[in-house]
Amino acid sequence: MLYLLLRNFVRFGLKWYVTDWQLKNLEFADLMQPALIVSNHPNSFFDALVIAVHTPADIRFLTRGDIFDKPWANWLLRSVFMIPIYRKNQDEEVNIKNAFSIDECVKELTKGNKILIFPEGISRNKLTLQPFMHTGMRMLIERSIQMDVPLQIQPYAIGYSSFDHIPKAVSLEGMSAVDCTNYLEGPNQVNTTQLISDLRDKLDFNLPEGFIAENPNNRAKNEWMRLPAKAGYYTHNWFYQLVKKQVKKKTEGTIFYDSLMFAVLLFTYPVLVFIITLIFANLVGFWTGVLFFVLLPFLAYCWVNYQPIKTVEVQEEERSNQLQ
Repeated sequence: MLYLLLRNFVRFGLKWYVTDWQLKNLEFADLMQPALIVSNHPNSFFDALVIAVHTPADIRFLTRGDIFDKPWANWLLRSVFMIPIYRKNQDEEVNIKNAFSIDECVKELTKGNKILIFPEGISRNKLTLQPFMHTGMRMLIERSIQMDVPLQIQPYAIGYSSFDHIPKAVSLEGMSAVDCTNYLEGPNQVNTTQLISDLRDKLDFNLPEGFIAENPNNRAKNEWMRLPAKAGYYTHNWFYQLVKKQVKKKTEGTIFYDSLMFAVLLFTYPVLVFIITLIFANLVGFWTGVLFFVLLPFLAYCWVNYQPIKTVEVQEEERSNQLQ
């Protein structure tokens, strides 16, 4: 229930953040079969949100294990279907913990659920496909075959207009599923080396070539928003700049700007609107409060959607995957 509520909340919130969705071949996904969903990983946690809001089925997410260390974080993350996977340098008992996580994933697959994993392991804000970290994916495929799970691998390719600018364009392309049973070499034996190699070639071939450009029809379609967009700028820019300054300071030189910026706006902006609504409802009247409750998000929506999308040409600097 919590996952469903959050997914719908995130999908709704993205309307104020992503103004150009370029979706292709999403019908290739088989919602009925147990599947391992894989994708390139250019933009940290934002990549998982892009896939989750466009996949009707519930997804379990294999996520870096170090963020599960605190008990409250472990409870919260598992409540939204996240499962920890550890790198060798993260924990002394990495093999034991990963074995438990893999078994947990296989149990979900036997129920027909989906597991999302990013084979690159680490996001670097890079558009090209980075080297795969094979161990976790190989363990999961082999364990699934041993348990007679007819595992499919569903690849997606994600593209962005930028990692640092709002609004943005985002592309998501589905590809035909890879059937693991086609790589069987004997009873419960699968050629994971060839499977992963073919999968990488498929992903690499379908990746966008560079940052994606805005759909030219967007501007003409949103021309009616000109006046409310100006009102949206004057009523909201102060709040946006305040949040942007703090998020920039926290994420300077890292890959987390987009993810943290969206998360902060997603959870703080409704609070701001609610507070302003209460103030005007008490000072002026109930219906004035209701007017502001509806008007403010509308003006913000017009402001964001009327703005041109900035497409970055080249991004060369190396970025860290650790927050300061």
